[in-house]
Amino acid sequence: MALGAKPAVVVRMVVARVALIVGLGVAIGAVLSFWAAQFVEKLLFGLRPRDPLTLAIAALMLAAIGIAAGWIPARRATRIEPAEVLREG
Repeated sequence: MALGAKPAVVVRMVVARVALIVGLGVAIGAVLSFWAAQFVEKLLFGLRPRDPLTLAIAALMLAAIGIAAGWIPARRATRIEPAEVLREG
């Protein structure tokens, strides 16, 4: 922003990077959960170990929380005046 970037562009850039990282994490986690399901199958009562609905809901919740964890600080950072940050640094 100190070099002329608009706040919306900065937020979009941060959220895009966070979405990429979260997407990779959810994909890797989905693969690992299918593998690990065989070990916890006996501990689950009333739930199939590879239930697609449960896995989809968990993946969507993790993705939403991860993106919010990137969006909220990025949005707050755009409200700070760049000149103040440069003076303090």
